[in-house]
Amino acid sequence: MNLKASLIPTRMSIEVLSSGLQTTIQDFGRIGWSHLGVPESGPADKYSFSLANRLLNKDISAAAIECTLSGPHLKFLKPMALAITGADMNPLINNQRIELNKVHAVNSEDTLVLSNCLTGCRSYIALSEDIIANKFLGSTSTYIPAKLGGINGSPLEKGIIIKTKENKNYKKDISYNYSEPVRHFSNEWELKVIKGPEFEFLDQKSQEIIFSKKFIVSSESNRMGSRLKGFELNLKKQRELVSCPVSIGTIQCPDGGLPIILGCDSQTLGGYPRILQVALTDMSSLGQLRPNDGITFSKLSIDQARKEFIKELG
Repeated sequence: MNLKASLIPTRMSIEVLSSGLQTTIQDFGRIGWSHLGVPESGPADKYSFSLANRLLNKDISAAAIECTLSGPHLKFLKPMALAITGADMNPLINNQRIELNKVHAVNSEDTLVLSNCLTGCRSYIALSEDIIANKFLGSTSTYIPAKLGGINGSPLEKGIIIKTKENKNYKKDISYNYSEPVRHFSNEWELKVIKGPEFEFLDQKSQEIIFSKKFIVSSESNRMGSRLKGFELNLKKQRELVSCPVSIGTIQCPDGGLPIILGCDSQTLGGYPRILQVALTDMSSLGQLRPNDGITFSKLSIDQARKEFIKELG
């Protein structure tokens, strides 16, 4: 036990007055446990999540609040600072509009309200204090199917009190100045992909369709994956596959031919053909896909995808 950490006082810090559609506690996820069948979880949009923490001079993996499609109504029980990134859910502090990608101070009894977003899917609320939540395999990320992490392994509900503790690294007079272009989300997405191990299982017509037609995100989508509709893909022949490793961004072709893009809560093994893999540079975009968004796929070679990733790292 870290004695110093155990001596830092914890407080009832935030009351959930209403929860939004699906609001959860997430940190950077359970990385390194896929060989045991444990999904990574963590933020669906790692870029926006990391930015929220950087704005507050916190470790990018620190736990924050992920909001999906519509956000919560929170009441603060003590002073702290916060930053909101990702999809624009029209955030209001005490009924006054606040900017995204900025640090804002709140006092005891202040309220924060996030409503619906029109583009994008997820917002992130990072706090200057550290969120206290249940840990599993070293991570507080909420994994709803198995009720792991977060607060009782579930989305936040009305009446829940979020506890926090002081973060010694946070300094009020220093904040990260965001100078890169703000990400503007759209309802139309072009995702860069590389061919998957079983791409050649598709018949010739389907191989052409996948790179020439627009697919639509189905309402049957969640953190486990985005189901697509619009065009059915066909295999050259039906065949039984041994379950193989899959990861976030793997695009499978299940029975019925409608592709699925696996998300952060997806399984670690799958028996459907892995026809495409989303490039690392576009991985965070998967967390912002919402029902009825349009998607087209742009083909990269492995070498091109590697160069794009290195370029993005700067």
